Amino acid sequence: METILPSSDATPPDPQGRPAPAPPTPAGRPDHLTAQKVEVGIILQAMLGTQAAIEYMHSNAINHRVVARVLHQPELRRGRHDAHGIRVSM
Repeated sequence: METILPSSDATPPDPQGRPAPAPPTPAGRPDHLTAQKVEVGIILQAMLGTQAAIEYMHSNAINHRVVARVLHQPELRRGRHDAHGIRVSM
């Protein structure tokens, strides 16, 4: 019988055999790709304006509530961003 070893990038289980939790995504969002798209939308808003950001986010299937929150209520964003839309560490 062949033994299959996990790949080197796999997270080993804890001592009780439970799988380790997934690493956190940016700003606590559950979906890494969606988080990246939201970050791009915020940068687009700073560079090209709100309408361009809205169009980008809608074309990338970002929930309309998320679009409204991150673009129209920056104080409610899950992360801090500078005037250019770049995420700054806390």
